[in-house]
Amino acid sequence: MKQLTLICLLAISLFGCNSKKAATNGEEFTILAQSGYGGRHTESHELVKNEQQFLALCKELNIETIPQVDFTKNNVVAVFMGQKRSGGYSITVEKVVIDGNTAQVLVKNTLPEQGAMVTMALTAPYCVAAIPKTDKVIVKENPVLIEK
Repeated sequence: MKQLTLICLLAISLFGCNSKKAATNGEEFTILAQSGYGGRHTESHELVKNEQQFLALCKELNIETIPQVDFTKNNVVAVFMGQKRSGGYSITVEKVVIDGNTAQVLVKNTLPEQGAMVTMALTAPYCVAAIPKTDKVIVKENPVLIEK
């Protein structure tokens, strides 16, 4: 059962990469990398505005295939859920709302249902997304969603 859970997590990580989603104003944002493992130990977020910062982030997260990002049109936002004591946790950029020169990034956290069978390993979920370039970026969290 643990192997099946691990395979499912890996498949989600692989197929979740580079998925484009529409921003509310018709523009798109792109999930560049997402995983349940390898993120930062503390809950946080980071705004990346240039290629040098992006390469440093990719190195920190051990992202081997570095996605191309046009920093004249995009910023990159990385969100970290922090270290968790088991699997079943995830974080993703769910929505981007552009209002003038401000981007509001809506982040969705998912927790496992109490008593659910999860991988017994330390995890550190993260998500990295390219968003439309604006001067100001605000990261907001959705209320926690418990998977059933």
